[in-house]
Amino acid sequence: MLLKMHLPPLDVAVYPIVTMAHGRYGGPVRPASSSPNSPDFSNIQKLIRNIFRSSRLSVQQVERLQGRLHQVYFLRMTDGSALVLKCPPQLNTRLLRHEQRGLETEAKVLELIKPYTQVPVPQCVKHDPQGGSLGSPYIILSHIPGTRLSDVAPYLSASERTVVDHALGAYIRSITSLAAPSFGMMHRVSAGTGSTSWREAFVSLLESALRDAEDMLVTMPYNSIRYHILRHGPMLDQVTEARLVPINAGQPENVLLDEGTRQVYGLLGFSDVVWGDPLMAGVFMDASEAFYQGYGEYPVRERNARVRQLIYAVYRAVVAVVTHYYRPRFASEELDARRSLTWALNQLSQV
Repeated sequence: MLLKMHLPPLDVAVYPIVTMAHGRYGGPVRPASSSPNSPDFSNIQKLIRNIFRSSRLSVQQVERLQGRLHQVYFLRMTDGSALVLKCPPQLNTRLLRHEQRGLETEAKVLELIKPYTQVPVPQCVKHDPQGGSLGSPYIILSHIPGTRLSDVAPYLSASERTVVDHALGAYIRSITSLAAPSFGMMHRVSAGTGSTSWREAFVSLLESALRDAEDMLVTMPYNSIRYHILRHGPMLDQVTEARLVPINAGQPENVLLDEGTRQVYGLLGFSDVVWGDPLMAGVFMDASEAFYQGYGEYPVRERNARVRQLIYAVYRAVVAVVTHYYRPRFASEELDARRSLTWALNQLSQV
């Protein structure tokens, strides 16, 4: 079922939710950071008391969690519940153009998904773009306990993985059933300045990533990339309705499983989302038969859809390569991204 969203309900106010998930965090415990733009315990405590307007509900412990971009904190409350606080990256972190509004995007996306679908995503408890007592933008999310699929995937039986993939397909279908009147990044569509065509919106996204690469003098086949996207651009015009596309949701590191049942318990990773073609989501690349059964259709069997999927593979590879230059992690990540880029361009050249 396709659920048509009428904007701007994307800018509705967010009110505190006092029911929060219980459970333990399975990751490593880290002390709260003391860097200049990191919140300290007293400010976090004051923030929570102001949100819930209660002196009895307070923060008992703060743990810094591993985050690839944003500063993420696990807050254990005195009543036994838990929250997750997400703040902007460190001041010395260089962001790509599409990453500038990650916190805002995540808050708005969760506000859409939660009431209109049955997808197990965190509840956005509070979003403050001004920062209040913290002095910088933040979002507070309910905590979903569980184990990341990326950590346990090698230990799942074939039947357990089939159940997981089927559930992911169904959840992604629910998310991509949400539609908007225009294409593009979340903040643009929310402001009524989205694009009228998917081709225009996608090319803008790709050019932003290529300009990020050019700013860092990254060696990349720019001419080849632009040539193939221009040549196959008309394929993008066949996407006539803007759907909610979670580019990274559904990836193994963003899927939480129940430790006992090994079933999908939560989905994360909604800071990079656009209104466009569902096939742009990375989870579709090399998806299993069980995933498509859960999704309810097999769109990549169509030639046009396969070409669009290759175009999106180029975009994701470009972003991965550029991200490595902005925030280096492992050399293997850049090599893998460059292999993916070369493969996708070669495939497009044969179409």
